[in-house]
Amino acid sequence: MSNASIDEIQQLIQKLSGELGEMSEAASRHIDDLHVAVNNVASHVLAIEAILALVAQKVEIDDAAAIEWIRDKTAAYSEDSSEGSAAEGIAQSLLGKEV
Repeated sequence: MSNASIDEIQQLIQKLSGELGEMSEAASRHIDDLHVAVNNVASHVLAIEAILALVAQKVEIDDAAAIEWIRDKTAAYSEDSSEGSAAEGIAQSLLGKEV
């Protein structure tokens, strides 16, 4: 193999290495952005839960109707409707019911 061929291969490897490094940096930035977005959503949900929990203490809410509403809305996605979903547990918690 000639020195020219080896140099070309070495240049291609260096180019590939650089491109892989750029891809890794881009993926890391995307993961950081996703982490920020998830934290923002979690903060909004927690704030809404706090307000709803306080409202539930002042307003009479039909617990069974709330659970039925959740089951109706999630039936298409539920594999086993006999088992309570996480949403049901959260609703019961917000309504002051121990699960």
